[in-house]
Amino acid sequence: MSFEIPSISELKRAAECGQRITREDVSVISQAETELTGSGPVRGGPAATAQSLSMRQMNFDTKFDEVSRKPQSHITQEDAREIQATEGRAFNRPPGMGSVSAQVRSIANRNEALGLPPVSADVPVYVTKEDARIAQRNESLLYGGQNPSAGMAAQMQSAADKMEHARRGLE
Repeated sequence: MSFEIPSISELKRAAECGQRITREDVSVISQAETELTGSGPVRGGPAATAQSLSMRQMNFDTKFDEVSRKPQSHITQEDAREIQATEGRAFNRPPGMGSVSAQVRSIANRNEALGLPPVSADVPVYVTKEDARIAQRNESLLYGGQNPSAGMAAQMQSAADKMEHARRGLE
């Protein structure tokens, strides 16, 4: 086999640049290292580094899939912390502006400002007029004095109106 084994620093730089280290990459590097040493991959060597980076990238993908399946209004600061940690490990550097972590953090910050996510689905939830008023105030602060017509606060107001109408119908 005529394959030049990448150095540990080359592998780390590749990950820092966003390159994915696949199972196939790990296999090729392991085989080449085994041929070179005659006794298998070296502990802490290029094959082990490639395997570690590949696993970290898979862990990031798993966490990303988990968070991306959630409704945006349910993304929390904890989700943002977990994504940031796994993304940093996956690409061997702290995530920067424009990263997945930054986007998730932005959503979590918005949700926190709006008082989201809602409480657990195990508990009956009723939106009150007061809840809607607070959400409208927070959303207005977030959007520079404007409330989007289809925003969360408008939806909460609609739900509160429907609840009040339903209560009046029962009286």
